[in-house]
Amino acid sequence: MKKKLFSVFVLVMAFSYCGKKGPLVLEPETPPPAVENFRIRQIGGQIELAWEFPASLNDKKEVFEPSWVSKVYVYHANLKPGEAMPADVFIDKAELLAKLKANEIKGLGQNSPSCRFSFKNRDLQEKNHGFIVAYYYARKRSAPGPLQTLKTLLTPPPIQDLQVSRHGKVVTLNWSKPAAPDQDRAALAISGYHVYRRINGVNGELDFRPLNAETVINEFFHDLDTGVDGEYEYQVSCRLGERVENAPSNSVKVKVLDTFPPDIPNNLVSFTAKDQVFLTWETVPDNDLAFYRVYRKAVEKEDFRLLADTVSDNFFHDKQVAHGNTYIYAISAVDKKGNESEFSRSAQQLFE
Repeated sequence: MKKKLFSVFVLVMAFSYCGKKGPLVLEPETPPPAVENFRIRQIGGQIELAWEFPASLNDKKEVFEPSWVSKVYVYHANLKPGEAMPADVFIDKAELLAKLKANEIKGLGQNSPSCRFSFKNRDLQEKNHGFIVAYYYARKRSAPGPLQTLKTLLTPPPIQDLQVSRHGKVVTLNWSKPAAPDQDRAALAISGYHVYRRINGVNGELDFRPLNAETVINEFFHDLDTGVDGEYEYQVSCRLGERVENAPSNSVKVKVLDTFPPDIPNNLVSFTAKDQVFLTWETVPDNDLAFYRVYRKAVEKEDFRLLADTVSDNFFHDKQVAHGNTYIYAISAVDKKGNESEFSRSAQQLFE
């Protein structure tokens, strides 16, 4: 009798997953772990939620499969300034803002899911919002994630006059400071700007990515990281708080074909040690710099000959020297496309 019951159980489990794609995933015995690295930010009239799923289930042995996330529940409530509470208390108080199906969650397959929700101006002006995310793994509901709160603001309209130009390897962006949200409101204090870029058609890059690690203070930006050929597209937004910015500006595009060499290395200096001539120079700031080349000759009228290739640091030890000889050195910089700069100013050194 026990063998028959076991056989029936196996058949039921097999038919339950018949037709499903991917590996056979059994529901965990305990609730799946809560989401990790949960974060929120305001972008104009929207609030964006982003998080990560755990790497494994509660037993720490079974690998988490994002494809088995069937839906995500998003809970939302307005809170008093500084108000905090346990997750279960918040969920009892909050509204269920959304039941998102798997195909409604951006970036789910890359384990970098996110979603955005639009709010009316009256719900954004100096309001404190709280959010919690929970998900279903197959048919098992996860533990609730951490409570994240955000004070939202009424943001100015998007920048509409973003312009782009290119000068050699440098792409320059210019724009104007945005106007106040309306004539009856004073302009909000803008603490700077965020610059976003995507390279269309390169390595499947579909989303805009932030370019500046630090906030841009002035209404211009120089993009020095242009070592990849392609169509560069840019947007700019105003920063009004640590996690608050207005909606992105108009997009501008420029085609980049890197045929320009890096800057010429500056301030080449040489001096002697016991058995070598030591060279050093200033680091070339190009983001797509690959390496340096070291050249040498014995007399002024000779042509320089390559002494060392693919030098990764801004210094070099020349041990191929003989006492009593004079050597003249020059340095060039090479980028990832193979473009080579002109020679630096030469440095002459007597090896006594």
